Amino acid sequence: MNARGLGSQLKDSIPVTELSASGPFESHDLLRKGLPCVKNELLPSHPLELSEKNFQLNQDKMNFSTLRNIQGLFAPLKLQMEFKAVQQVSLWISVIIHSTCMLLWIGRTLFQY
Repeated sequence: MNARGLGSQLKDSIPVTELSASGPFESHDLLRKGLPCVKNELLPSHPLELSEKNFQLNQDKMNFSTLRNIQGLFAPLKLQMEFKAVQQVSLWISVIIHSTCMLLWIGRTLFQY
Protein backbone atom coordinates (compact mmCIF):
# COMPACT_ATOMS: atom_id res chain seq x y z
CA MET A 1 0.00 0.00 0.00
CA ASN A 2 1.32 3.43 -0.85
CA ALA A 3 1.42 6.53 1.35
CA ARG A 4 -1.88 7.88 0.03
CA GLY A 5 -3.92 5.19 1.78
CA LEU A 6 -6.63 2.71 0.86
CA GLY A 7 -9.36 5.34 0.46
CA SER A 8 -7.49 7.15 -2.26
CA GLN A 9 -6.76 3.84 -4.05
CA LEU A 10 -10.48 3.02 -4.18
CA LYS A 11 -11.30 6.51 -5.33
CA ASP A 12 -8.69 6.30 -8.09
CA SER A 13 -9.70 2.85 -9.30
CA ILE A 14 -13.49 3.29 -9.44
CA PRO A 15 -14.70 5.71 -12.11
CA VAL A 16 -17.33 8.04 -10.72
CA THR A 17 -19.99 9.09 -13.20
CA GLU A 18 -22.53 11.84 -12.92
CA LEU A 19 -25.10 10.90 -10.29
CA SER A 20 -28.05 12.43 -12.13
CA ALA A 21 -30.32 10.07 -13.99
CA SER A 22 -31.27 10.61 -17.57
CA GLY A 23 -33.83 9.08 -19.84
CA PRO A 24 -37.43 8.05 -19.22
CA PHE A 25 -36.80 7.27 -15.53
CA GLU A 26 -35.21 10.61 -14.70
CA SER A 27 -36.27 12.13 -11.40
CA HIS A 28 -36.49 15.86 -10.80
CA ASP A 29 -33.55 17.43 -8.99
CA LEU A 30 -35.40 19.40 -6.32
CA LEU A 31 -32.26 20.54 -4.51
CA ARG A 32 -30.87 22.34 -7.54
CA LYS A 33 -34.00 23.35 -9.44
CA GLY A 34 -36.70 23.53 -6.76
CA LEU A 35 -40.42 22.87 -6.84
CA PRO A 36 -41.40 25.65 -9.29
CA CYS A 37 -39.31 23.92 -11.96
CA VAL A 38 -41.37 20.75 -11.59
CA LYS A 39 -44.59 22.77 -11.63
CA ASN A 40 -43.57 24.58 -14.84
CA GLU A 41 -42.87 21.29 -16.62
CA LEU A 42 -46.38 19.96 -16.00
CA LEU A 43 -48.87 20.21 -18.81
CA PRO A 44 -52.31 21.71 -18.23
CA SER A 45 -54.62 19.00 -16.95
CA HIS A 46 -57.78 20.55 -18.38
CA PRO A 47 -58.37 22.39 -21.69
CA LEU A 48 -59.76 25.45 -19.90
CA GLU A 49 -56.80 25.75 -17.51
CA LEU A 50 -54.67 27.72 -19.97
CA SER A 51 -57.60 30.01 -20.77
CA GLU A 52 -58.26 30.63 -17.07
CA LYS A 53 -54.57 31.32 -16.44
CA ASN A 54 -54.62 34.16 -18.98
CA PHE A 55 -58.14 35.39 -18.16
CA GLN A 56 -57.17 38.77 -16.70
CA LEU A 57 -54.79 39.54 -19.57
CA ASN A 58 -57.44 38.62 -22.15
CA GLN A 59 -60.05 40.66 -20.27
CA ASP A 60 -57.76 43.72 -20.23
CA LYS A 61 -57.03 43.38 -23.96
CA MET A 62 -60.73 43.14 -24.73
CA ASN A 63 -61.56 46.16 -22.54
CA PHE A 64 -58.83 48.29 -24.13
CA SER A 65 -59.93 47.22 -27.61
CA THR A 66 -63.54 48.17 -26.86
CA LEU A 67 -62.45 51.45 -25.30
CA ARG A 68 -60.33 52.24 -28.34
CA ASN A 69 -63.21 51.54 -30.72
CA ILE A 70 -65.64 53.69 -28.71
CA GLN A 71 -63.50 56.62 -27.52
CA GLY A 72 -60.49 56.56 -29.82
CA LEU A 73 -56.80 55.88 -29.33
CA PHE A 74 -56.26 58.36 -26.50
CA ALA A 75 -58.53 56.69 -23.89
CA PRO A 76 -56.66 53.35 -23.57
CA LEU A 77 -53.30 55.15 -23.63
CA LYS A 78 -54.42 57.46 -20.82
CA LEU A 79 -55.59 54.51 -18.71
CA GLN A 80 -52.33 52.63 -19.29
CA MET A 81 -50.31 55.70 -18.26
CA GLU A 82 -52.42 56.08 -15.09
CA PHE A 83 -51.95 52.39 -14.31
CA LYS A 84 -48.16 52.65 -14.69
CA ALA A 85 -48.11 55.77 -12.51
CA VAL A 86 -49.97 53.93 -9.75
CA GLN A 87 -47.58 50.97 -10.10
CA GLN A 88 -44.49 53.14 -9.63
CA VAL A 89 -45.34 54.34 -6.13
CA SER A 90 -42.24 53.39 -4.15
CA LEU A 91 -42.66 54.99 -0.72
CA TRP A 92 -42.66 52.24 1.92
CA ILE A 93 -45.10 54.21 4.10
CA SER A 94 -47.82 54.03 1.48
CA VAL A 95 -47.56 50.32 0.67
CA ILE A 96 -51.05 49.56 2.03
CA ILE A 97 -52.54 52.58 0.28
CA HIS A 98 -50.72 51.61 -2.91
CA SER A 99 -52.02 48.03 -2.94
CA THR A 100 -55.56 49.21 -2.15
CA CYS A 101 -55.34 51.82 -4.89
CA MET A 102 -54.14 49.20 -7.38
CA LEU A 103 -57.03 46.88 -6.51
CA LEU A 104 -59.55 49.71 -6.80
CA TRP A 105 -58.06 50.92 -10.09
CA ILE A 106 -58.18 47.43 -11.60
CA GLY A 107 -61.74 46.99 -10.33
CA ARG A 108 -61.16 44.08 -7.97
CA THR A 109 -62.56 43.97 -4.48
CA LEU A 110 -60.49 43.39 -1.38
CA PHE A 111 -62.58 40.35 -0.46
CA GLN A 112 -62.62 37.49 -2.96
CA TYR A 113 -65.62 35.17 -2.68
